[in-house]
Amino acid sequence: MGTPDGHRDAGSLRPLDALLTETDEVLRRGTPAGARVWSTGFPALDTVLTGGLRSGELVLLGGPAGHGKTTLGMQVARNAVAAGGCALVFSYEHESHTLLERLISLEAAEADPGEVAGVIDVRRALETADRGESLESVLAALRGGAGAHAALVGYADRLQIHESSGVTTTLEQVREAVARVTESTGQAPLVLLDYIQKVPVDRPGEDERVTAAAEGLKDLALSARVPVVAISAADKDALASGHRMRTHDLRGSSALAFEADVVLIVNDKVDVVSREHLVYNLGNIERFRGWSVVSIEKNRHGKAHVELEFAKDFEHGRFHPEGQEVSERLIDDRVFVS
Repeated sequence: MGTPDGHRDAGSLRPLDALLTETDEVLRRGTPAGARVWSTGFPALDTVLTGGLRSGELVLLGGPAGHGKTTLGMQVARNAVAAGGCALVFSYEHESHTLLERLISLEAAEADPGEVAGVIDVRRALETADRGESLESVLAALRGGAGAHAALVGYADRLQIHESSGVTTTLEQVREAVARVTESTGQAPLVLLDYIQKVPVDRPGEDERVTAAAEGLKDLALSARVPVVAISAADKDALASGHRMRTHDLRGSSALAFEADVVLIVNDKVDVVSREHLVYNLGNIERFRGWSVVSIEKNRHGKAHVELEFAKDFEHGRFHPEGQEVSERLIDDRVFVS
């Protein structure tokens, strides 16, 4: 619940009878009481999260470099707007055109299950287009491109991408951008921030900076009544040791683990599956390379310590949305250490 404009009235004192009356009035108007829920677009993940991501939640998304954190986060944001919602992406790592190329290829794959243009094909087409040629005509020449363009146009006004700076895009600017998008679109956006360690905070050490960033993002989630999905970088020492990526391996992990409502960790399946599944069936090695394991390590509103697997389709900037619980035994040491 909150103020009439949908924002949480932080610091206010409300007796329980007033809260009961307010909740009754909301229900009588035909509006759901409590948190708003955004589907992730991944049915198996939504089931574990009892519907999806909730307003007021800070969701932490971690994993080793190059294992699909940004891909998963962008796909969740895309799924939110494709379902009629609104999303705001703060990208401290990638230019907006890089994300656009991924979205085009993702939509091509969604529109046509056959052999459609991959991210590299889209990038090449955009970079070599004839002068004066329209985006629509460039994409029409790619298989799946026409459907991708139509899909993007359908939600383009509800997906905002903020090219963020680790020097100037502060927590206050993040809050202001969320407020502007909420006002301009008429609905609160799902917020994706890539990544939390890049948020500039005036504190002396990294742990203190990450703590302040996590606290600020959690306050934002509560006050703006939005889910904030924050991607997190890994501690380099933890990765070098060969251990499977866990919450405690994230940079500034103690603060992140405390503030986050949900923690999702992405690992390559081939790195974390038990050796017995590889030694006796060498074909599993290549098969498992095509899958990622998403571990729900913390979940305040549902079941935690659940391991889900999703097939990679990084060629098209996405994961296949159908997933299931991992049936093989997993380990805490990575099988393959780079």
